[in-house]
Amino acid sequence: MAEEVFVKEGEDCEEDQFRWLELPDHLREIIVHKMPLQSRVNLAATSKGEREFVKQMKVKCSLFVIEDLSRRATNLLRYPDLHWKVFAKPGKRFFLNFVCDWNQDIAICFCEERRPFYETSQASKVYWLTPGGSIKKTVIPNISSYDLAVQTAKHFFSIITEDCKRSSVALSGWPEQIFQIPELQKSLIIGSSFDDVQSIHKTFDFFEPYSFDVYMHKIAIKYILPFSILSVARHGLRNWMTMRENDRILCDQMLDKDIRILILHDSFVSQEKINSFIGKWSRGEISKNFCWFAISTHLDIEIEEVIDQLPIVFAGEKFGPKYVIPKESKKKQDPIPLIRMVKYDVLSLISKEIVGTLYIRDKMVLFANAGSCPSIDEFGLITYKTRSGLNRTQF
Repeated sequence: MAEEVFVKEGEDCEEDQFRWLELPDHLREIIVHKMPLQSRVNLAATSKGEREFVKQMKVKCSLFVIEDLSRRATNLLRYPDLHWKVFAKPGKRFFLNFVCDWNQDIAICFCEERRPFYETSQASKVYWLTPGGSIKKTVIPNISSYDLAVQTAKHFFSIITEDCKRSSVALSGWPEQIFQIPELQKSLIIGSSFDDVQSIHKTFDFFEPYSFDVYMHKIAIKYILPFSILSVARHGLRNWMTMRENDRILCDQMLDKDIRILILHDSFVSQEKINSFIGKWSRGEISKNFCWFAISTHLDIEIEEVIDQLPIVFAGEKFGPKYVIPKESKKKQDPIPLIRMVKYDVLSLISKEIVGTLYIRDKMVLFANAGSCPSIDEFGLITYKTRSGLNRTQF
């Protein structure tokens, strides 16, 4: 039916020129959703009615990303030509990405442009991916790269009509301007990467309880070598130790929140707090909305401390390779060390029919409510399903 809309070359088009308007609206929406972004713009320019039709169409966003490229560039690597243009640029650099139900992803980089010989030294150089796959650039004066990235994010969020399946925010400190975007609350999976744990709490508290499915946080780099050495040099050893202890307390408090699914990588959650949470669950003191959490720590997990005095039953164990990718070399590779993963059934003291699931592997603990446990393989790859679809996370 969509092919019949277009008139073949050489045919009389007087009778067919208005057949597009005669199609039912749902079919026109399907056709427009298949159009590249530039084709949508051209269609909207034909008449006022078409402009309103395109403007009111449903737009679904599967992924929103805003990253400080000095912290993380994982998502930018999906666009190698764009990454090649900006990876060596000096100054502040931000990456904005919208993956919607269009044929083209929105991928834009905002770089700080230093202009010492101009009256206005502040400017932003913008690189973006065109529908044809080429990279274009322009310079916008009198605005910082971060402010321009936020304004652009607000503009694109204003056209999203459906829930955003996944949002990923990797910025220094707590980006208040980003979380002032009301449409961000439509996200079903929230991902973040902050240096300070207090920003994790602020981000979590920004959303209403149970309005989203998953909260995920990855890596506080100031405690990982060699960044920890730089942090000690900046703050001093005594202040760094105090900051580390405060972050431990704040990490433990994450398990006091009303969580549905919580994923924390390289956190400071203590084994005693994990044990206490599972004990509360067995006594029926945890919300029924809780599904599961997966937490990895900087230190190896002592199984005895996690399961101490818990009503558990050993359910099996298996061994798998540690998740490392060996470097290509002509030399003979050393064997990959095997990691033991144990499984326990956690019994409820309220009802014998309710049984939770506990996995402990290396530095990771996964605990799930009855009937909510995701699948985990011997590599530490967790596969789970939410309203946003099928998702995976690696521990």
